[in-house]
Amino acid sequence: MKTHLPRMGKFTKRILILTTTLVLCIIQLSKYQDSDVISQVLSLEYVNSVDDWPYGIKFARYSTEKDSPVDWKWLKILDKLLIPGCNIVDIGANDGDTALILAVAAKGGTVVAFEMGTAIDMLRVNKRLNPHLKIDIHHYAVSNYTGTVRYQSGTGPGYELGGNGGITSNSSSNYEVSSVRLYPFLLEFYGKEFVDNICMVKIDTEGHDAVILSDMDPQFRPRVLWVEWFLRFMFYDWDNLVLEDEDECTPGSKSLFDIPQSLGYQVFNPYFPLRKAPGCQTKHYITDLLLLKNEFVKTIGNKLDNEPEIHLKWERLGI
Repeated sequence: MKTHLPRMGKFTKRILILTTTLVLCIIQLSKYQDSDVISQVLSLEYVNSVDDWPYGIKFARYSTEKDSPVDWKWLKILDKLLIPGCNIVDIGANDGDTALILAVAAKGGTVVAFEMGTAIDMLRVNKRLNPHLKIDIHHYAVSNYTGTVRYQSGTGPGYELGGNGGITSNSSSNYEVSSVRLYPFLLEFYGKEFVDNICMVKIDTEGHDAVILSDMDPQFRPRVLWVEWFLRFMFYDWDNLVLEDEDECTPGSKSLFDIPQSLGYQVFNPYFPLRKAPGCQTKHYITDLLLLKNEFVKTIGNKLDNEPEIHLKWERLGI
């Protein structure tokens, strides 16, 4: 038996045509606006190109920067560890290369991005290019006290523009920026409900990570921390480029294992299969460390133990 749909009246047809036309106009206008924003960004002296990344991301690169592959391993791992819609903190956000990825990983949550150097300009550019991602930017240093600190840039692509620098005691630096303590700032600026929904903190502060970790409030324990194992921590004598013995730990390396343990975290290598980092010895050096909260590892249960790439159950059994 055939069912006949009622015919649309003239008024209904007109409404449908107008609605369709309006939607098409909005889509076209959005394309023009995107094109206009990209043109404005490319006119900036320090911008070389705007790349197309997955997930609709636009990424502006420094004029001195060579194309380099994006490490998407973050998403693969964090997809297994984070709660959709949770908030993430990015300390040392630089130009936004990780903040953008973290915003995707947050799946609707907000990324709170701290950048103390002049890379803040490029970070703001990349936020502007990606209005579909929730990123809040704060031009502060994060440390263990509230006050003023000096900033010193490093060397390399984008460094002369403020990338990959950090807090310095060098009095010759004339770049000063306000410093904040992480938990008190987050609580005051965002409120307890927002802070309680923070599931991850990423720290990349050129050797200042341990200081920030040691200042974490007892009430603030996100399930995931992602920290930089600072390259200089491999060296016994950085100025003369003398490496530490491969079976020894420098004080800096040791702090990245001891402090997390005291805070209730286990240290893992940040790749699949997830395995505990063997130790702070120079021979085990990797660029980043993944810290998982003890309670999270213990209660993660079947959610990850059934994933062939994870094997956290084996870790708990010491296999």
